Amino acid sequence: MHSIYSKNDIITALATPYGRSAVAVIRVSGKGCIELVDGCLKKMLKEGKLELNTFKTEKFEEKLMAVCFRAPKSYTGEDVVELFPHGNMTICNGIIEEIIKRGGRMAERGEFTKRAFLNGKKDLMQCEALADIIDAQTTEQLVYGNKRYDGEFKGLAEAEILLKTALSTVEAVLHYEDELEENEADEGLINDVYLSLNKLIGILESEAAKFTGGKIINDGFKVALIGRPNVGKSTLLNALTEKERAIVTPIAGTTRDTLDGEYIYKDRKFVITDTAGLKKQTDDQVETIGIERAKEAAASADAVVFLTDSDKFEDGINVGEAKKIYAVNKCDGEKDVGTEYERAEKGGVIQISAKSGINIAALKQKLYDACPKDHGTICNHRQYMCVVDCLESCRAAKLESEKAGGLEIVAAALYDAYSAIAQLYGEQADEKILDSVFERFCVGK
Repeated sequence: MHSIYSKNDIITALATPYGRSAVAVIRVSGKGCIELVDGCLKKMLKEGKLELNTFKTEKFEEKLMAVCFRAPKSYTGEDVVELFPHGNMTICNGIIEEIIKRGGRMAERGEFTKRAFLNGKKDLMQCEALADIIDAQTTEQLVYGNKRYDGEFKGLAEAEILLKTALSTVEAVLHYEDELEENEADEGLINDVYLSLNKLIGILESEAAKFTGGKIINDGFKVALIGRPNVGKSTLLNALTEKERAIVTPIAGTTRDTLDGEYIYKDRKFVITDTAGLKKQTDDQVETIGIERAKEAAASADAVVFLTDSDKFEDGINVGEAKKIYAVNKCDGEKDVGTEYERAEKGGVIQISAKSGINIAALKQKLYDACPKDHGTICNHRQYMCVVDCLESCRAAKLESEKAGGLEIVAAALYDAYSAIAQLYGEQADEKILDSVFERFCVGK
């Protein structure tokens, strides 16, 4: 998504979904955009004041509400105009065409937010939180996104301050070491750095440990359904999602590939993967590929439901015991126990009937209880790798300070740690990383 356009261009786009509605929002941003739009309006725009106005094109006039904001007091940090016409695409397209004809251009995906980032209005963590807020499917996701956007998680902010302090201390020692008495640096200032690193490492370890919880809130708790052919995995997928997501037949081996479905339970998103039935031996090449994909789905899942219609669990899947949940299907004679899955378990195996809906609520509750509930600031792979890189560099700096090694080595490790923090917040992010973040947004955001 590398832009071929100038960052000084006037950009415009529809900020509301394309279609028919009572009101739409058209955004315009860039130096000179207020004067450009003023040339289309009957009345001059007034900064920060939303007023009724008339937008004139060659073909029609549209009564609308309009407001402008002067840089830097705007969303993008540039001059911004927002127009609120009727949500008719003939009207909206005509207004946008007029703005483009007068010198503007269509915005790229996420370009308004990218300009806000480049102009220092938001850091990269806030931009990612904003994308998650827009994509939120549950209240939990929405609340979590807003907390991250508002900076309510203080751990990484504290880590950044500690790192800056440690780095500035070492830099000061290196700069003025000729003026310091022998061993003054080793015994005093380096001890302060060591204590800061101890606290810093603790914060980063905590954030890294909470990554899975944050990721699950955003992406959903991923569950793989594993078992032999014809034990009812596809029926269970349909029962959990309450949709006819998978084809169900009495023929063994109907499912040859993985198939995903989603549901929301207690405001938590769950992603369920139906898989091909496991066989010890098969000469069918398609079945072999399906079985391999089933094993891959189990390995990457947060939990694995091993399903059978008998007392035998022939899983052949190498995953940790903490991820395993065992269920016997086709127990149509069982009594439904609601969400109290302990009453539905016999020998640690939950009794269900996917076809009749018996104890599906109990299984949902068991999966919910298996979800990690602790989370911190970070929730995607980019953020996690930045924290891990910073943590490793801090550990290296601590090791050198423990050995009373050369300050230049300690400083180099601290510089690496700070570089990772800078990448986390976008201060040193390259164009590819920025593109991957902002291409998640719609054109008008």
